Amino acid sequence: MEKDKIEYAIYFATKAHKGQKRKIEDIDMIFHPFTVGMLLQRNNCEEDVVAAGILHDVVEDTKYTFEDIEKEFGKKVRDYVYDASEPDKSLEWEDRKIHTIEHIKNAPLGSKLIVACDKISNLEDLYESIQKYGEEKAWSALKRGKEKQKWYYCSVYESCIENQDENNEIFRRYKRILEKLFDYE
Repeated sequence: MEKDKIEYAIYFATKAHKGQKRKIEDIDMIFHPFTVGMLLQRNNCEEDVVAAGILHDVVEDTKYTFEDIEKEFGKKVRDYVYDASEPDKSLEWEDRKIHTIEHIKNAPLGSKLIVACDKISNLEDLYESIQKYGEEKAWSALKRGKEKQKWYYCSVYESCIENQDENNEIFRRYKRILEKLFDYE
């Protein structure tokens, strides 16, 4: 019997992220990839996109490699995870973010949707933390302050919608959270 790809991605990601916590709240890390996968699934994305959304942080934040993802889930999922991952965690924050901004401009729609859902999840969590703990504590949990975060998240949004229909519900939701947090226009 063939494994259900999305269920297996949930199992694989849960195992991979075991013991990891989110930056702001004391919540298991796996909550974030599940949220990304659910956003994608609710917006009728294909199975490989949903699975890759669930797996998008596995290579970046665990011992697993792109080769492991390809072996377990196939080349298409591996390529989506690659597009949603930062290439080299040893690079400076700004260099990693510039890479993401530039790389995602010409990525396929599935990759753009995964990245958009990743950012939506992060920003909605940040917004809730600001409501709960105040601006100072919420922003201080991140590597860079509000202005650099604004530059990054707004630039990623612009890259995601490049050559795409910005009326896609995922892109519209991304824009709404940018408007709430950063007064993005």
